[in-house]
Amino acid sequence: MWRHHKTNNMEKLKFNPALRFHWLTGMYDFLLSITFPERKIKQQLIDMSELRGDEQALDFGIGTGTLSQMLKTQYPNIRIWGVDVDDNILTIAYGKLKNTVELLVYDGKRLPFTNEKFDTVVSSLVFHHIPTNMKAVVLKEIFRVLKPGGQLIIADFGKPVTTYAKIAFAIFRRLDGEEQTRANAKGQLPNFVRAAGFLVVDEFKHINTAFGTVTFIKSVKEL
Repeated sequence: MWRHHKTNNMEKLKFNPALRFHWLTGMYDFLLSITFPERKIKQQLIDMSELRGDEQALDFGIGTGTLSQMLKTQYPNIRIWGVDVDDNILTIAYGKLKNTVELLVYDGKRLPFTNEKFDTVVSSLVFHHIPTNMKAVVLKEIFRVLKPGGQLIIADFGKPVTTYAKIAFAIFRRLDGEEQTRANAKGQLPNFVRAAGFLVVDEFKHINTAFGTVTFIKSVKEL
């Protein structure tokens, strides 16, 4: 159904499933549909990408494949690769996407692609799952696989912009893991993006949700 990327010298990164517990993975799409504006967030990300429609794109942390599904619907000629560390969630993605997207399991550290392969990398609600010390590693890998002039667009939790969002995200962090969400809560994710070599061109859009403030970061790999 999909390819496993294997390395001889790296163990697979330990990770928390999308909803914290593996037994909830099968309910991911349903639970988000009743608690979270997932499609609104993903559509904002797509709108920010300003795609032509013929790009080679990477959906980093593809999850159940909703973002890639929306991209293929709006841009039928776009070529998409999707990676995730979670075999179980890729089963769901494959059921939705079939063979329209190439899915790969990877080790959470080195992306299984050659240098400068992609025009665009998109990532939705992934980076708050990544341990703080690995965020820089992942972003440098994304920088490596992007073509000069390519863009990275991230939608993820950021520094709360309202009192309610601050309280909501504090509760969410206790459930999802305080260490890996700390940089998000402090609004530091754009700093990690810059440190990887990107030029951040937009980090001001946001959407408040029941779990906190989702922010959007648009950046480019300069020519």
